[in-house]
Amino acid sequence: MEMLLQILQGIGYLSLLIVLVAFWRQALLRREPRAFWTLFAWAWTMNLLGNLAWVLHDAMTGTALATFSFVDVFYILRYALVALALWLYPTPLTQKFWKWVGLAAGMTGALVWAFYFRPAMDLNGGDWISFLGLALYPVLDAGLIAIAWLRVRASRETSWSQPAVILFLAVMSYGLANTLNLTEYVFPPLSSGVLPNLFWILTDVGLIVLVIIVNLKAQDRLNKEV
Repeated sequence: MEMLLQILQGIGYLSLLIVLVAFWRQALLRREPRAFWTLFAWAWTMNLLGNLAWVLHDAMTGTALATFSFVDVFYILRYALVALALWLYPTPLTQKFWKWVGLAAGMTGALVWAFYFRPAMDLNGGDWISFLGLALYPVLDAGLIAIAWLRVRASRETSWSQPAVILFLAVMSYGLANTLNLTEYVFPPLSSGVLPNLFWILTDVGLIVLVIIVNLKAQDRLNKEV
């Protein structure tokens, strides 16, 4: 199981780099909507910087990084950039949709508190800060999932309908990975690390498919214009 986990982690780092390169290529080649690709490129840059900071900390100090630390700033920035991209592009969602995002995040926060908080406190002797470092992400994921679904609904019968569905599935996959990660932290007998890493990889695969499909559609439009 340990070898499988190491393989999946290696694949995860590789897929993250591929997605990062693909997004920056889209942005630098001025693919439309360019601002969307730029925001996603910076989001995955934050993800990479967070991972690198984590690895460097562990290598230089010889101790494992706490589950809630300075590294989380990079990951929270990633969420903010992805949320901005999903909300604004290709056309901005209306402000009335914010209530659904807040409702999704609030309900998820209540569920996390109800099902995970007490077992986590019993497990770690009341270390609620460490719990926060993992519990925060399913709440943020719920907000992103709500935005991604609103984008799907807003993109019906438009050229962005298929990309919107792929983005929604990718966001769902990432949220599921973080929920599984929290579950394995709170309930150690369930811990293997395999499933969270698998869904993180599937997220990257979905985003690679997104870039390919958008480029194929753009090329098809150019061919029809010629």
